[in-house]
Amino acid sequence: MEYAVTIQLEGSDVPVGTLYAHVRRGVESASFRYDASYLARDGAFPIAPDMPLLDAPLHTQGEPMFRVFADCMPDRWGRSLMTRAERTRAREERRTMRTLFEHDFLAGVSDEARQGALRIWVSGEAIASVANGVPREMRIPDLLNAADRASEDLDADVSDLIAAGSSLGGARPKASIVDERGVLNVAKFPKPDESAIEDICAWEKTALDLAALAGIRVPRARLLRVTGRSVLLLERFDRQGTRRTPYLSGISAVQGSDGQRYSYLDLVAFLEEEGCEPDADIRELWKRILFSCAIGNTDDHMRNHAFLREAGGWRLSPAFDINPTPGNNQKYLRSAIDYDNDEASPQAVVDACAWFRMERAEALNEARKMASYLKKWGRLASANGISNASIEHMASSFEAGIERLSSVR
Repeated sequence: MEYAVTIQLEGSDVPVGTLYAHVRRGVESASFRYDASYLARDGAFPIAPDMPLLDAPLHTQGEPMFRVFADCMPDRWGRSLMTRAERTRAREERRTMRTLFEHDFLAGVSDEARQGALRIWVSGEAIASVANGVPREMRIPDLLNAADRASEDLDADVSDLIAAGSSLGGARPKASIVDERGVLNVAKFPKPDESAIEDICAWEKTALDLAALAGIRVPRARLLRVTGRSVLLLERFDRQGTRRTPYLSGISAVQGSDGQRYSYLDLVAFLEEEGCEPDADIRELWKRILFSCAIGNTDDHMRNHAFLREAGGWRLSPAFDINPTPGNNQKYLRSAIDYDNDEASPQAVVDACAWFRMERAEALNEARKMASYLKKWGRLASANGISNASIEHMASSFEAGIERLSSVR
């Protein structure tokens, strides 16, 4: 299969190259060639670190698809929906269900909602364009009901959810929506079996509020209550109005593979090589690690970090998918703080500060300040409508984090 690929720069779609998807004996691979006009363009940049600007075909090395295209594919939730839709079509058409390959998932993402600035075209048409566009905010109750049905009924109609699909990572139900201001958002839904005491979306909103207090850049977020359940709206940070911003996940930045373990120092190395504001971003990355350790955010794998393209290089994106976990027990990160230490310990983060361009005295001061910000957790949780029972359920985690921040030396 052959796809034309453009990248949106300053609001205009610029031809960047051609993607070729190959399937031989059930094994998928891909190749890519930059367009000559893009190579000649002033300010042209590689769309990913493992795709240098060469006037020659580039090939995946043992992977079915280039990492940067995987960044704008459906997440686990979206893949499940697309697979189920194919099963339904096959049953209705009385045929064998077709195996969906990576390029099928890439082509199946809603063009309007696709992550980043890459767009995929066939015969001059943007593929997976939705006739009626991304749904409006007023449809959130309908989409929540549809997500519930999809989670509980394997034969449920998922067409509306696919049309509102998102390529942001994760396995939780979600949909792209346009809010009342006409801005593209991701709506995160609770799972149908989520208990009231968990209230995951509301706790994610509380974590984002605390991160913002601590000086960490986060997306604009809003919490809705739909029949008593929390729905989190996150403004898409890869959009400026209708303009798209090039996006690169952490796993693409470090040229890694899903399921493998990496270090935050791999992200530091990328920022030192490719970043346009490495000093500021590396220091903020350190602060994000400290915050994750303090609240027990243990889902910090490389797809939950990202970069946006600015003039001259890549910048650390706003933080996302930050979730506290209950309990005051020792927790462990998915990404190592330095080369091998994955213990979610504020002390370990302070001890590693030199790797992140920070003096120890400054790191100690930042830990003390973060402890003072986290003391507002209960008030912010109440403001987000979290019940007293849920607050009590999470209390030991936050109080332990405050204590560990306060005791660093």
